[in-house]
Amino acid sequence: MPKPKYDMIAIGDPTIDTFLFVDDIEVKKINGQLKAIISWGDKLPVKKFARTVAGNAANAAVGSRRLGLRTAFYTVLAHDTGGREIVHKMRKEKVATDYIVIDEKHPTNASTVLSHDGERTIFVYHEHRQYKLPKLATTYWVYLTSMGVGFERIYKDLAKYLDKTGAKLAFNPGTFQLRKGPKFNKQILERTTVLSINKEEAQSWVGNSEDFEVLAKKLLQLGPETVVITDGRKGAYSYGPEGYYYIPEFPGPRIEATGAGDSFTTAYVGALASGLSHAEALRWGPVNAGSVVMAIGPQEGLLTKKQILSKLSRRKSYKPVAMKDEKTKSKIAAMVGKMKD
Repeated sequence: MPKPKYDMIAIGDPTIDTFLFVDDIEVKKINGQLKAIISWGDKLPVKKFARTVAGNAANAAVGSRRLGLRTAFYTVLAHDTGGREIVHKMRKEKVATDYIVIDEKHPTNASTVLSHDGERTIFVYHEHRQYKLPKLATTYWVYLTSMGVGFERIYKDLAKYLDKTGAKLAFNPGTFQLRKGPKFNKQILERTTVLSINKEEAQSWVGNSEDFEVLAKKLLQLGPETVVITDGRKGAYSYGPEGYYYIPEFPGPRIEATGAGDSFTTAYVGALASGLSHAEALRWGPVNAGSVVMAIGPQEGLLTKKQILSKLSRRKSYKPVAMKDEKTKSKIAAMVGKMKD
């Protein structure tokens, strides 16, 4: 068979993110969940303001290209200033824009990111889109992530494309896909090579267990080959045919956390696309995420392959823990349990 044209095709919605850095917020744990408390009706001072191209799929496309992968991007964009800004960003990053479709009727998606003490809450606005999967060239990997209402229209055609071409699928479901539940997403999950999801998202699909092995096994029953579960600053887990692994976050300062999950998954899949093992991919993910949270926005800190390898070469002891026995699992669970959210 001829060599595929691309290494990665990212599918999903981009957005324009507006960042508001606010100090006048109190964070409390209420009924087991962290809640942000503000003075309702007040005018809150904004310490810093920024605006950037973002969105899970856009972050994955840019991140994959920086890792040296030949990357294309399928999305539906508005014909407005934000849409033109997104196209310009993709071209600047050398992401192929052949599959970007222009929507003449609806504006660009927008998000407002409320950032406080290195963490963030995102207010997301998705326009309604008329999605239709274009005739895609061959690729080694497809990265499917957040889309708005109407995303289900591409599932049948995407399933046919994956079956026909043998492309591997990385699935990082967004809000609307998650809310539809695992049964609705079955067609995609059964064709997924890597399902990447955070702890809360995993619990929303398979129950509120605090045991990551239990969560991973239940997620595997839905169809994916390997499951990756991230847990914010507490680290991440990978469970699949190669084994069960845990890795802590990559050490370093944190300015703003938007895009940490996208950068993690992009680097994890990028490592697999480079022929590396899942254990090694679990090293790449936190390094990329650790760089992204040191900058404002989800793309500024995305690393090249050379930069990731350089950081890992300076921290040879930074390796995943193989969770092969109950003693190791209990030790990691106790350690993680003492970490702050």
